[in-house]
Amino acid sequence: MIRFLSITLSLQLLFTAYLSAQDVGKLTADEIYTQARNIPKEKNNYPKIISLLKLALEKNQDNADARLFLGRAYTWNGNLDSARFQFNQVIAKGRQRAEAYSAISDLEFWNGNAFRALEHINQALLNDPNSPEFLVKKAKVLTAMNDDKQALALLKDYTSKNPGQDSVKKYYDVLKNRNTKNIISLGYEYVYFDKRFNDPWHYTTLDYTRKTSFGPLTGRLIYANRFAKEGFQGELEAYPSFSKKVNAYVGFGYAQSSIFPKFRTGASLYYNFEKGFDAEAGFRHLNFDSLDVSLAVIGIGKYVKNWYFNIQSYISVTSNVPSNSVTLNVRRYFSERFNYVGFQIGTGISPDDRLRNIDQSANYRAYKLGLSYARDIFTNMSLATTALYYREQFLPNTWGNQLGVNVTLNKRF
Repeated sequence: MIRFLSITLSLQLLFTAYLSAQDVGKLTADEIYTQARNIPKEKNNYPKIISLLKLALEKNQDNADARLFLGRAYTWNGNLDSARFQFNQVIAKGRQRAEAYSAISDLEFWNGNAFRALEHINQALLNDPNSPEFLVKKAKVLTAMNDDKQALALLKDYTSKNPGQDSVKKYYDVLKNRNTKNIISLGYEYVYFDKRFNDPWHYTTLDYTRKTSFGPLTGRLIYANRFAKEGFQGELEAYPSFSKKVNAYVGFGYAQSSIFPKFRTGASLYYNFEKGFDAEAGFRHLNFDSLDVSLAVIGIGKYVKNWYFNIQSYISVTSNVPSNSVTLNVRRYFSERFNYVGFQIGTGISPDDRLRNIDQSANYRAYKLGLSYARDIFTNMSLATTALYYREQFLPNTWGNQLGVNVTLNKRF
């Protein structure tokens, strides 16, 4: 009985499908195209959309709308060569060329073929040299090819002649903001102690960074007021880039005041792996009046869409000063690196935390928790804030709390 019902149901489904196919077969090419357009653009529907569009083209091979949509459906379904064929057919017949060039250039760009995408865009611009759509597409491809200079020149020339064209001007402004060469930063941090020190600490920094062809260079002047003393420290940092996958950090600092290390040096090598992973290996060295501290640095990070996860460890290689630390940092970026929200948790004090590097040889424990937030408040100007809490041991069996709040203003130009 069950087998009989199953056979009956299968025959009904086949008959329904046959009638449906018969109904579609009676439609015109335009009507079949419209039916395909109305199907939800979901992965499991792509084969059905493709079948309908092929049927429409059997009825009318010159239906450019159906052929363009078939090319897009092939693109979504991963049939790239079939998609290229359909788009090139439209271009060859001279109908709706702009749409075809737009679709095929997107296909190549999305699949990492920037040079092919640029060839199609240039062909489109031969037909319409002032097309805002293709000028923006060309600028985006040039940017992906690390040719920001040509992209900026292209858009600058167009916007000077067509100031009212909003789509081009909007992307030109985005590109200009992304390609600033200088950054000036002014920061202040206040640290409160409930037990360890009677007076709070004050810490002010003034940075200037210049982007160069081999990487950013930074000069930094630091003022601090702690232990009821004042002092300054100067630093120079460089971030040379050797390739798309390899870059580095080199830093040196000097201070005459006893509230800072007399010398601080450091270097790291960074490697960018596939699938958003990166790694760091390096060292830091701090020279105080009474001791030297040397640490190895290792870290690993991972980008997941707009999120960045990083765990970094500083391991003491100075036998009499085992000052180790481990920190997990998490950031969620918005438009770019000056707009984010972040979180950190860890143990120990990092040698890169300038404010908390002090002359002490005791190996006391510390646990930290921090939150950070940064956003643009004006064009090319951002405000960053950080709150950092420490639960620290500063004497045997004696613990205290410290809370630091930092505010930094960054101006890019």
